[in-house]
Amino acid sequence: MTLILGVKYSLLGLEEDALIQIISFLEPPDILRLAKTCNRFHEITALRIVWANACKFHVINKGFPFPDTALDSLSTQNLVYHATNGWRLAQRWIRGLSTPLRTRYISGMSGTSISDVRFVPGHGRRFILTISKSVWSAMAIWDMGEEGGEDARKVCEWSPRGAIFNGFALNSDSNSEATVAVSLQLNEQMFVKILHLRSHPGCGYDFEEMYSVDTPMKPVTLVRDLLVLSDDISQTAIWNWRIGSYAILQHTNDSPTMLQSNDCIQVLFAYRSVLVIRARSIHLFPFPALVVHNADEPPPPPHPPIAHHSFCWVDGECVTVCPFLDQSTPPHSSPPWHPLSILVRGESDDPWSSDIHNIELYTLHPNPLFLSSEEQHEACVPPYLFPPRLHYQIPCLRGSLSCKKIILGRFGTAMWIQPRDRFVGGLLADIPAHLVPSSNMQETLVVAVFPGSLKPGPSEGHVIVGKKLIGNDSMNSWTSFDYDEVRGRVVLGSNFGRVTVLDL
Repeated sequence: MTLILGVKYSLLGLEEDALIQIISFLEPPDILRLAKTCNRFHEITALRIVWANACKFHVINKGFPFPDTALDSLSTQNLVYHATNGWRLAQRWIRGLSTPLRTRYISGMSGTSISDVRFVPGHGRRFILTISKSVWSAMAIWDMGEEGGEDARKVCEWSPRGAIFNGFALNSDSNSEATVAVSLQLNEQMFVKILHLRSHPGCGYDFEEMYSVDTPMKPVTLVRDLLVLSDDISQTAIWNWRIGSYAILQHTNDSPTMLQSNDCIQVLFAYRSVLVIRARSIHLFPFPALVVHNADEPPPPPHPPIAHHSFCWVDGECVTVCPFLDQSTPPHSSPPWHPLSILVRGESDDPWSSDIHNIELYTLHPNPLFLSSEEQHEACVPPYLFPPRLHYQIPCLRGSLSCKKIILGRFGTAMWIQPRDRFVGGLLADIPAHLVPSSNMQETLVVAVFPGSLKPGPSEGHVIVGKKLIGNDSMNSWTSFDYDEVRGRVVLGSNFGRVTVLDL
C-alpha cells in the first residue's frame, strides 16, 4: 500500500506535459478510472489533448469505430464519447458480439406501415427519420433523447395532403443546409423537394422547403450541395442544386426490348470517379464536370461508363470504402487510394432454387495504370480494376423478405435480415414442420465481421459465419433497417408501425 501511494505522489509531482504523455499510454476506460483518484488527475484527464490522444492512439490507429472526420472538428465532449464508445464497441466485436445491450421501441405508429427508417446525421446523435403510409405518406423525425434515455418523442412531421413518397436521400453532411431530398407524387405530378430540418429555440423543429423541381427521377445520394438523381433504367444525374450545374451519366440499356427495371440501389463518389450500383449491373464513370445549362443551347451529352460488371439479378448490394479489412492485394504495387468493398446479396426468394445461398464480399482494387494514364491524358483507363474479385462468402437462407437490404460498414461489420426457414412457410416442404428438429420460425437480424481490425488473426478459408443478433418476435415483417456502425446502433421498422432501436 505504501509503495502504491508513493508511486501516486511521484506521478503527481511531474510536470503537466509529462503526465499527459504518460496518460496517453492508458486505454480510455483506464483514463476514466484515473480521473476518479484525485483532483489533480481529474483536472488533467479533462484536457482536450488527453482525449485527442486517446482517440488517435487507442481507436483511430487501431481501426476501431470512429467517425470519418477530423479530430479538430470535434468538441472535447465528443472526443470523450468517441474514444470510450469506439474502444468499447471494438472489444465487443473482437470478443464476439452476440446480443444487444439494450432494446427500445418507438410507439405511436400502430397500424401504420413503416417503409423506411434512418439515423439522421448530426443533431447530437439523437434523431431517427421514419417514412410511413396510411392514406398518404408522412415523414417524421423522432428524438431518442440523451444516451441512456428510454422514451422517444416525435419532434416534427412533414406530410403534404395526398402525396405519395417514392424515394428519399439524407444528406451525409450534418452541417449542410439541405437535410433531405424527397421524391413524391402529388396531383398526378412527380416532384423532388429539398427540405431543411429547421430548429426553433424553445419551439421544436419543422421542415422548411428549400427547392422543388419537376422530375420523375428519384434521389439516391445527397452530399452537401450535390444531389444524385436516377431513373429505373440507365440514367443518373449529378446536380448541384444550389448553383444549378449538372451532368448526366448514362449506360447502354442491356435489354431495350424488355420492360424490366434496373433500380438504382446506391451511387458512390469514389476516387476521381462515380460508381453507380443498380439491381442488374454496376457502372464506373469518370467524375464529370458539372455545367450550367443555358436554355438557348442544346443539353450537354451524357457521359458513358469506362467500366462495368454484372452480378446478374441481385436483391441487395452495398459498396463501402473499408480501409481496415484484410484483403489480398494484387501482385503489383497498389496505388495510394483504398479499394472498394462490394457486399452482394443474390436473388433470394426464387421458390424453385436450392436452399444454398451466399452473401458475398467482392473487392474492386485500385488500378496502378490509372496514375500513368493521367500523365498521358488517357480518359478511358478506370481507377479501379474490373471485374471485382470475390474474397469471402457467408452462407445464408433463401426466403421471402420485405426488407432485402444489406449494410457493410467501413470497419468491416455487416448486417442483414434473414428470412424464416422456407419449410416453415410451406415452400418445398413435404415434411410437417413439427417433425423438423430445428427451425427458424422468425425473421432474424444477422451480423458478421470480416477479417480486419475488428476480427484479428487469419481467416479460416474464405467462408465467414453470420451470427443471429435478435429475432422478430412479432407477427409483423421488418420492412426497413439502418445501422450506425460508429455508434453501435440499429433501427428496424415493421409493416404495422413498430420501430425497434438496438444499442450494441
